[in-house]
Amino acid sequence: MPVRIGQSYVSEAAAEYAKARQKERAEADAAQEKGGIFSELQGKFSEMKFSIGTNPFSGVGTNNVSISPKILKQMEKDPEKRLEYEALLYDVSNTDLVQGRNLKSAGWIIDDNGGLRAWSVGVSDNRNQSSVKRSDKKNWWQELLEKQSKKNKNRSKGSLKALQEKKKAMASELKDIPYLPADQRAPKRTTDSHVTDILRENAEKIMQIPYNGNPMLAKAYLQNTKAAGTSQAFKNIDELSDYLRDNYQVVSGGMTSISSKYLKKCLTDDDSRNRLFDILRAADESYASHKDEVGFQGMNVRVDENGEVTTESSKSTVTVNEGKRSRQIAAAATQKDMQAVIALLEQDLQEVEDGYKQNKCDEAEVEKVKRLLSSAKQRMGTLPDREPTQEEEAIMSINMLI
Repeated sequence: MPVRIGQSYVSEAAAEYAKARQKERAEADAAQEKGGIFSELQGKFSEMKFSIGTNPFSGVGTNNVSISPKILKQMEKDPEKRLEYEALLYDVSNTDLVQGRNLKSAGWIIDDNGGLRAWSVGVSDNRNQSSVKRSDKKNWWQELLEKQSKKNKNRSKGSLKALQEKKKAMASELKDIPYLPADQRAPKRTTDSHVTDILRENAEKIMQIPYNGNPMLAKAYLQNTKAAGTSQAFKNIDELSDYLRDNYQVVSGGMTSISSKYLKKCLTDDDSRNRLFDILRAADESYASHKDEVGFQGMNVRVDENGEVTTESSKSTVTVNEGKRSRQIAAAATQKDMQAVIALLEQDLQEVEDGYKQNKCDEAEVEKVKRLLSSAKQRMGTLPDREPTQEEEAIMSINMLI
């Protein structure tokens, strides 16, 4: 049946073909526009994971940024808007949204109106959202993070009260035992032999005390008490090293280098030894909070002879330029052109699958490449099996390069 388009009547098949090509051109233009600004943002802020949209709680890890498509369009067309939001993203990338909280995932959202939101998902699947109007706040990030902190503080009041009551109960039970922390006050000293007997008899009770909320500190207290009338908690460096390997993951995992001179000092100097324990405990906490992040490859902690610490972490990610591959799919005019694009996508798929095994990307990155590959194979069936024209070849060459 003839179909009228403009001033002409054409077949239904011709009309469908023309509409499909029009849709493909529109999609290609959108992909090119999105890919261009996306490529720039990913290049400038490589530590962030960008996505399009304004939905909260979407993404893994704690460095997600979702941007409204309206804002992206403004950035593409208006240099002042690009300057404004790139400056905003700089602040976002340098703001610690986690702030020591134990989170499974967290991220930022730039809304349609340019407002900023933050979201987080805790280990108990508790979800939080906060938002600010940036134009009304000089230090918008402080205001936003204070809101998040206040929510967590209110939520934890009950558990904190229960912990304090448990501490008081344990302290009351053990208040007459020398060399134990009773209500956070230093106990009176008795004879060394008497202290040794008491510590041995009450070791199990000591280990149950939630000392500063951390049972490991109670264990360290027990092992480091001066129970034999000497100034040493450990006989030699080997004994101290064994203790560190048993109690700190960064040590047992081979991620720590400690000066032998400083270790020797720790044998006789309480302050140096306690400083070392604090350093390693903080390193363990840092490792625990980052080890499941996409791209995290490990960390290295170095303690020099003066007890000064240097911490380095390594991160490696594998990503595919979705905008570029979308442009290449749209630019392919023949089956030969599309075969070249499919070969690149198959190589991309192998790289991201290997990267997923090595924690260099997430499953979403793998699925993204699979979708692109499926789209390329599907479109290939609609392309002619011939040599490209000179113009088509030039267009394809440009899109393969940029």
